[in-house]
Amino acid sequence: MRPEPGHRRGSWSLVCLALGAVLLLSGCQQDPFWKIGASAPEITLFNLQDETVKLSAYRGKVVVLRFWASGCKECVAGMPAMDRYSQKYRERGLTVLAINMGNSQQYVAGFVKSMQLSYPVLRDPELIAAKKYHVSALPTTFFIDRKGIAKLVVQGEVNQRLFDKEVAALL
Repeated sequence: MRPEPGHRRGSWSLVCLALGAVLLLSGCQQDPFWKIGASAPEITLFNLQDETVKLSAYRGKVVVLRFWASGCKECVAGMPAMDRYSQKYRERGLTVLAINMGNSQQYVAGFVKSMQLSYPVLRDPELIAAKKYHVSALPTTFFIDRKGIAKLVVQGEVNQRLFDKEVAALL
C-alpha cells in the first residue's frame, strides 16, 4: 500500500520523534505503579468507523494488544501472521487488537482492506494508549488475561511458537 498523500520518507522519523517526545514529556503523568501482573490500563481507541472502543469492552476474553505503525516494516510484515494466529484461537475466546499509532482513519481503513485483515484494527491518533502502555519500540505486543491482567509484553515480532504458548496459558 502506498503511503498517505503528503507522506514522505522522513515522516517515519517524525513519528518516532513524536513518540519519544510524548513518552519523555509524559513521565510525571504515567502510572508509576502499572506493570506486568497488574490490571492493564483502560484505554479508549477509535475503530475504522471512527467510533470509540474501550479495552474494558473485551473483559472476559483473552486479549492480545499489538501496537504498530505503517512506517515500521517489521510491523507491517507481521500483520498477516497475526491474522492467522487470531483466526486459530478466535473461537476459544481470543481477541487480537492491532493498535495503529498515528495514521489517519482513511489510511488505516485502506491498509486493513488491502491486507484483508480479519481482526480489529484500532487507531491511537494522539498516542495516548501508547503512552499509558509505555510503548517504546514497535511492534510491541501485550498479552492480557480474561480478568484484564497484563501477563506479558513482547517488543519486536511475535512468532507462532511464542504466541501459541502464551495464548494457550491464558485460555
